[in-house]
Amino acid sequence: MSEGAAPAPVLTVTALRAYYQTRLFGIDRDVRAVDNVTLHVNANEIYGLAGESSCGKTTLIKTIAGAIRPPLKVQGGSVEFNFHGRRVSLYDKNAPDLADIRWRHLSYIMQGSMSVLNPLRRVRNSFVDFAFRHIHKPMAEFLDTVRAHLLRLHLQPEVLDAYPHELSGGMRQRVAIALATVCRPEFIIADEPTTALDVIVQKGVLTMIREVQREIGSSLIFVTHDMAVHANLCDRLGVMYAGRLVEEGPTAEILREPRHPYTAHLIASLPRIGDVAPKKALEGTPPSLADPPLGCRFHPRCPLAMDICKRENPQMEWVGPVHRVACFAAQPGKRQ
Repeated sequence: MSEGAAPAPVLTVTALRAYYQTRLFGIDRDVRAVDNVTLHVNANEIYGLAGESSCGKTTLIKTIAGAIRPPLKVQGGSVEFNFHGRRVSLYDKNAPDLADIRWRHLSYIMQGSMSVLNPLRRVRNSFVDFAFRHIHKPMAEFLDTVRAHLLRLHLQPEVLDAYPHELSGGMRQRVAIALATVCRPEFIIADEPTTALDVIVQKGVLTMIREVQREIGSSLIFVTHDMAVHANLCDRLGVMYAGRLVEEGPTAEILREPRHPYTAHLIASLPRIGDVAPKKALEGTPPSLADPPLGCRFHPRCPLAMDICKRENPQMEWVGPVHRVACFAAQPGKRQ
């Protein structure tokens, strides 16, 4: 890398397409859950991924993590990690290689803590199952390392002796975060980890995620439909609609001046102190990803739709030094 050059992103996603291939009543169809998505995540950055349910957020992060199971199939594009200068593509790795990468370099905080904690085994066993092979210490020293990590995350080491059902939902989610970060991975994927928590517990979990991310210097993709959470946590924000990325930029800039009408609607739906005016719902429904409309997929619901929106798919264009948007209304010379 030349002197003064920006460091390489930790994650680079290029023209990624991932479809669910199904056959129903003798008819083959592709559900285009991720359709030509390009993005990157920088070192020590929290990148937020927003959008309503079924827009493709979870499929995108599954594809990034290499958790691809039929009927999901990658149709094109690439996903590349940069782990301390070593470029890694998960798609050309066999099972043992993937096992060496996951949890040590790439970890996952799932939406439900019970998706990772075995209800029939004590919490200690989950740490042994996932992390012991990556922390090259004898068992006694390994457990001392885990206890010290729990204390840093404001958890008592006694939780190791508990079964998951003996812990509250917030405590289990904190344990899941500790499990995902004990190996100090370079990259963490968090899939709506606070959705099932009440507001008070959610705030504590978000604070914990930010603290541990800063401490270990990881990069993080944080997925949630809650724009208020993104506002409080994320450095940059990507907004998805119907399988495509429609806007991306610094979170504060997007919240202050959204350029895509869908992003503007998401932000306008946020509650504000003293605002008693009724919130107007977005007309229409999201399109079927098995048969999306031609042109811009948002145009049937867009208040700014033009004729060109029905014919052509807008590409992501720069509207600022670090701000991109896929919208003809936001691109000079395209208003027709």
